[in-house]
Amino acid sequence: MAEQIRLYAGTRDGVAVLRANGAGWERTGLPLPGVISECMAGSARNPERVYVAGYAQGLYGTDDGGRRWSKLLEGDVHSVALDPSNEDVIYAGTSPIHLYRSEDRGDSWEELTSLQDFPDEVKFNWWGPQPPHRGHVADIFVHPDDANVIVLALEHGGMVRSLDRGATWEDVSKGIDYLDMHEVRALPGTRHRYFVSAARAFYVTDDAATGWAESWDGFTRDYFHDFVFLAPAEGESDPTVLIATADKSPGYWDRPERAQTAFHRSRDGAKSWERVGRDLPEQIGAWAYALTNHPTNERAAFAGFGDTVRGQEHVPTYGQGWIMATYDAGDNWERVPVELPAVYGLWAAPA
Repeated sequence: MAEQIRLYAGTRDGVAVLRANGAGWERTGLPLPGVISECMAGSARNPERVYVAGYAQGLYGTDDGGRRWSKLLEGDVHSVALDPSNEDVIYAGTSPIHLYRSEDRGDSWEELTSLQDFPDEVKFNWWGPQPPHRGHVADIFVHPDDANVIVLALEHGGMVRSLDRGATWEDVSKGIDYLDMHEVRALPGTRHRYFVSAARAFYVTDDAATGWAESWDGFTRDYFHDFVFLAPAEGESDPTVLIATADKSPGYWDRPERAQTAFHRSRDGAKSWERVGRDLPEQIGAWAYALTNHPTNERAAFAGFGDTVRGQEHVPTYGQGWIMATYDAGDNWERVPVELPAVYGLWAAPA
């Protein structure tokens, strides 16, 4: 193994930092014990700069690859994103649904209060199924070609966007039946084609203002979480899309077959999908919420697994987790040889 990688894993017992070098993988620490995170973001220009959104525990940042961390924002922070055109600009989304922006890498913050200007019939959908029944900002997308465009995936609550850097907002949820959203991205190289994963469907649009359409062809699962864009296969032009899926939502996973995780791939812009992972079991009980790009290999990705399904029959594996890597866009997978608790979020950067 010649790769030099630092992998940040949000686990049920805190954020772990793993490092790969020529000799293999090692866990270099658990620097944020007790902080649970599904969402992390890092700098493309300064790979040792990483931000971690912590449930009920604020936003944390490191400038030295995870050796030292600072709390940058208080609150129940669920999502974080950087402006790709200016990485000093950080966005943080919370529960209940609020959005904050820092122009100075977290030293000071302002709330984008215009997000609260939606009418009651829109905000009525901003809820959560579990007490205290509050929705949250699950994902934040800032378009790399136009920093004025910000799109939020709300869980629950649907899709909202701003075309003027957060001064005003519009609800763009038309076509989505169940507003439990997870992750939103624009197809690389495009301004208007967007994909979003949700609890009951995967959606695509060429104009979010006019609505979304479901993409189903080839899927064998109906619950959708993280997805990544990978380099096109040889001889193809569309980026490869790799997504982590499961069967039904987490409320159904207390069953013998549990989550039934599977990975699917599209090579034609989400028009069709195929299940991948020829060396993976047919039934994977643990879920795979987390999926992140390899920092230097454009056809590679990491997936984080976790087993936290309640029920007496699952006690022997409760809370266990692991990470797997693919280097061929999902055809084959190998386990990262480091013991971890259940994994909720991942971020990878050059070491």
